[in-house]
Order: sequence, then structure tokens, then C-alpha cells
Amino acid sequence: MVNFKQFLNLSMREKLDTVKQKAKEKRLEMSRKKNEKRSALKEDCPLPNVIRVESTSSSNLPEIWRARRQNLEKCLRNEFVSREKLRETVADGFVPDQPSSVRYDVWSYLLRLVPEDKKERESERIKKRETYEQFVEELASCVRTPDVSVELTYKYENIKSPTKSRATRVAVELKVKKVKDEDADILEQIERDVERLHPSLHFFNDEIEAIPKRMDMTEALFVFAKLNPGLCYVQGMHELLAPLYFVCFNYPDKNGIAKDAKSDSFWMFVELISELRDAYCKELDKTDQGINHLLSEHDILLRKRCPSVATKLIDELNVKPQFYAFRWCVLMFAGEFDFPSILRMFDFLVSWPRGKRDALLRLCSAMVCNVERELMDEHCDFAVAMRTLQNYPACDVNKIIKIACGFPYLASQ
Repeated sequence: MVNFKQFLNLSMREKLDTVKQKAKEKRLEMSRKKNEKRSALKEDCPLPNVIRVESTSSSNLPEIWRARRQNLEKCLRNEFVSREKLRETVADGFVPDQPSSVRYDVWSYLLRLVPEDKKERESERIKKRETYEQFVEELASCVRTPDVSVELTYKYENIKSPTKSRATRVAVELKVKKVKDEDADILEQIERDVERLHPSLHFFNDEIEAIPKRMDMTEALFVFAKLNPGLCYVQGMHELLAPLYFVCFNYPDKNGIAKDAKSDSFWMFVELISELRDAYCKELDKTDQGINHLLSEHDILLRKRCPSVATKLIDELNVKPQFYAFRWCVLMFAGEFDFPSILRMFDFLVSWPRGKRDALLRLCSAMVCNVERELMDEHCDFAVAMRTLQNYPACDVNKIIKIACGFPYLASQ
């Protein structure tokens, strides 16, 4: 150990070597402490960091919830994550809010963003992201490019002297963003809807940070519209994409950057509405396959599940499902509750073993049954019933999900 007086008597070279040695020892000490901290975390927690559940929070849960959480953790740890087994574990929408990576993992498996085999997971995700980039380049480049851009082309001419070179500007090209007339209205509608998305949430409306997020969602919805000309863009689809984008954005990569949120949320969105895509097709509205058919199914099932409420609501007050359930079905309840409750409803829609259509119809029936007391009141008339169902009262959505899970399976026909 060199004291200060000895250090002063050293030569400049010896002083430099001493400082370097001290810095090296400090780096080694910091690295050792960091490794010890990581080892302690691994010993205390049965999960990898991405889906770790802190012991302090889980210790306060009832025994049954702790057991279910352990089953979910075990299922996500497996090298082969069975979607069927995962659905059994989270069938009633049991997806913990923390850590946020758990919800992303569950949704990415159940919405088929990634395969069941973990070995293929990263390669499949990369493949889908590359495919999405190809879609954007071919169909939606106008969303990314600025309105006007100037491109300068240079020609480099080498002079005889090897140490000198000269650049001569030979061309200037002005590029203007071109949007086809038929696409302009779609793009304008998407931009307008995305801009007013969840005005009370900082995530979607921060003056600076929200701008790239809106651009991401606008791009994803425009790509979907171009790939599906039969459906195109239906007003309200931005409400369905928002929870998916939020969950994907809060699952950053190894560098802490959520650069692929738009691609991941796009593929989740495609899978989410795949089973209900007929309900968004305007040409099928008046057939037995479109949104009216879905509302008719709700009518039939409501009469079987809540006969007394259905009789008064439909037969006596003439409150048809088209008056209140249309928005429920098209937005998948994304327009009825606060954002945390919307995430919980999506947990149930994504995980229900009988599919999203059955889950949606169960929730529609449960929503009506949940306000049975208000609807069966003797003072309830057409206006009161419509106000109750169209401006749904604040409630715990877990109660609605519990009612939906309790219904026996019934065929609508």
C-alpha cells in the first residue's frame, strides 16, 4: 500500500501505473458485489428476472391465489408452454398486474405471437417483425416518411494526391409524400381516432413522449386496413389496439427499449379479432354472419341465462341489444371502463378456453345481470334502462368476470 508521501516521490510513470492499479482493483470490487447481489436474487426467487414475483407481495395473498400464481409461474418456466395448459391456469382472467412482463408473456402465447416451444420463440418473433417491416415498406411507407424531404446526391472525384478528395453535388431531388385518394380518408380517420385515445392517460397523451406512440399505432392500423380491404379500418379499432400496444411497450428488449411494440401489438391485434372479424365487415351487417347475428346470439343467450331481466328489458321496455350491446361487442368493452379494468377484461377474452366469441357473449350477459337490481326496479323505464346500460355504472370488473365464468355452456341455437 503506497501512502501519500511515497506517492509524491514516485516517478511520473510509476504514479500512472499506481493509479491504473487502483482503478482496476475498484472495478473488480464493484463487479464482485454486483455478482453477489444477482446470486442472492436468484436464490430468493424461483423465477427468472423477467417474470419474477417479489416474495413480499405474494406473502399477503390468500393461499389459493398463491397456489394459482405458482402454477402460472411454473407453466411459463417450462421449455414448452402449452397454450391449453396456460388457458386452464388463467381461464378466468387470472393474470397478475405485476410484474408487467407476466401479462406480455401470457398474451404473446395465447394470441400466437410466439410458438409454444421456447427454443423457437425468439426466431419467430424476429421473423414476424421482419414481415411487418416489409408490409410497412410496401403498403404504409407514406405514414413514416415526412411530408416533404430533400435528397442530395453526391459524386466523389479522387484527385491525384492520395491525401485529398473532392465531392461535387450533381443532383437535388424533392420528394413529396404521396397518399392515394382512397387511402387519405382512412389515414385521416385513424390519426383523428388515435389522437383522442384515452385523454386522461399520460401514456397516450404526453406532449412529447406520446407522439411516437401515436405514430406507431397509426402505422399498425393503417397496415391492417391495407392488408384487409374487406374490413378496412372500422372506427373503434384503435380502442382494441391500445391495450395491446400498452402491454407490448412495457416489455422492453435487453437494452430497455420497446422498439418492437408496434410490430408485436399488430400481430396480437390480428389474432384478437380473427374470430370476430365478420362483426367488423359492413357488407355482412344485414346477414346472419355479421354484427347483427352476434347481437341476436346475445339476445337468445340472455333469455336463457337471465330470463326475468331479458323479459322486462326486451319484451316490456323494448330495449333491443342493438341499442346498447353494439358498442360492447365492437370495442370488446374497451369503451366502458377505466384502463386497468380494460386490461382485466382483455385477460379474460384472451384466455377463455371456449374462445373469444363465447367469452364476449358471456361478458355481455354478465354485464346485464350485474345491474339486475337497477333494471328490475319498478321505476325503471326505457330511459332509465338505456342510461344504465349505455353509461355503465362504475364497478369491479372481477365481479362481472366471475358472473361470466359461472354461466353454464349454452348453445345460442
